Amino acid sequence: MSTRLLADTILCGQVAVAFSSGRPHGERGGRIQTAEAIAIHDGRVTAVGRRTDLLASTSGARVLNFGDAAIIPGIHDFHLHLVGMARAMRDLRLESVDRLEDALAAIRAATESLLADAWLRGRGWPEVLFAGDDLGALADASAGRQVLLYSHDSHSAWASPAALAAAGVGVGTPDPPGGRIERDLAGVPTGILREAATDLVEAVAGRLRGSELEGALDETLSDMAALGITGATDAGDTTDTNGVGEYVFLGDRASLILLLRERVDGRLRLTVNLPAAAIHAAAAAGIRTAAIIADTGTLRWGWAKAYADGALGSRTAALFAPYSCGGGRDLGIMRLSPAELTDLVRSGRRAGISAAVHAIGDRAVAMALDAIEHAGPRRRGAPADRIEHAQLVRAADRPRFGELDVTASIQPIHCASDRDLAEACWADRLGDAYAYRSLEASGARLSIGTDAPIESVNPWHTLFAAVHRRAAGDGKPDWQRGETLDAATALAAMTSGPAVAAGRTDVGHLHAGAIADLAVLSTDLATLLAGDEPVADVRSLLTLVGGTETHRS
Repeated sequence: MSTRLLADTILCGQVAVAFSSGRPHGERGGRIQTAEAIAIHDGRVTAVGRRTDLLASTSGARVLNFGDAAIIPGIHDFHLHLVGMARAMRDLRLESVDRLEDALAAIRAATESLLADAWLRGRGWPEVLFAGDDLGALADASAGRQVLLYSHDSHSAWASPAALAAAGVGVGTPDPPGGRIERDLAGVPTGILREAATDLVEAVAGRLRGSELEGALDETLSDMAALGITGATDAGDTTDTNGVGEYVFLGDRASLILLLRERVDGRLRLTVNLPAAAIHAAAAAGIRTAAIIADTGTLRWGWAKAYADGALGSRTAALFAPYSCGGGRDLGIMRLSPAELTDLVRSGRRAGISAAVHAIGDRAVAMALDAIEHAGPRRRGAPADRIEHAQLVRAADRPRFGELDVTASIQPIHCASDRDLAEACWADRLGDAYAYRSLEASGARLSIGTDAPIESVNPWHTLFAAVHRRAAGDGKPDWQRGETLDAATALAAMTSGPAVAAGRTDVGHLHAGAIADLAVLSTDLATLLAGDEPVADVRSLLTLVGGTETHRS
């Protein structure tokens, strides 16, 4: 799966030693330090500088000349769902389906090949596809099978009648805290589940595990390496249920990653988040944010993930003022109360486990900042808390990120995919939507991820979206140009930003002494820093994690 490089190696090309934002010195626009070559020994960078100098000072080194190719610190995806990505490879995918008839045909075809008691799982449907009047047709297409299909944003799901029955969800089932079961006029569940209500069916639904999951995980890791990704933060589960193995108390996805850690270790520098509900059990097991996971070299414990609200697509992101679409009365769903969230963050403080709070709407972001402020100081050495997504942030709340030392964990690719929804549903507050440049200028530390598999894990699509606030090749004009990031600032948030957020000084850059996590790209630095259409096609020619080759093309 990987091959150790020779003890001494010199890579020649256009070396981006480090990216940084302009904020520390007050200027607008990111900065970059460059060199002509980089020397590696025993998994670490030993020198950077002029090619002739490195060649003269390192006798017997293996020399790899990449011409004008950009050599950069490896990309760290600061927010993805690794097990979800692997499972999505085997799920029914509905992202490209825009007609109900096509969705019904896909469901029928998929259920025909299922064993009688098997579950069909899928994802990707947009809200407009499964309108209330069409849910009967969905039930017919499921042919009595257990089907669970998540929406594009994964904050809603449609469950077939058989799936609802398996979960015991019926007319008398109350809405769970932080969730909603959609019902018809007679009070009968329609199958659409919002937020925490999805957990009612998820708890009993079949899921990919065992050898099938292992194969899909290997494919996922290979795909990531081919894109130049050397690190990632697994964003964490909604609950602590359905766990397996030694870390059963961490819930489904985290426990599976730990069960399969030998397949991941050395191929990806992975930080593993845990569900907030598991804080007490994790503390009892000695788990601390940023600590190395036992028996691994490249895996560390992450943050405790709490969900403050939902998402824009499902209209469950929590707002101060009603959505400007859908009747103008909906304020979204708060999954936790202010007191509950503060208690969770405070519990993490005592345990040395930092918080990662999912907050998309402006009301949820404000509540998350309040909870972090009121929870008291972190333990010495504990990494900064983080707010996930931060898609709608009031101007008054933006400086609080810097004041409270809270990392803004953002996914610019959402800006591209959600712009039509934002214009329809946040029409009266677009100045606060995906305000990345304003956040950065106010003192926030930005760290960028993709939220895969909700969006593509391709970091170069994300880079383009950060620079243009649209998808490459979509033919649309750039959106809200005043909130774009230049490519160097975005790349800093994809390399050094995650390292600083995790309290690491030995990754995220290629200075002497750094761990040799890097990617040699299929483009030059000028094209990379332009951030225009060609950047979406970038791939890695060579990817190293700790000096170990994880991909070569």
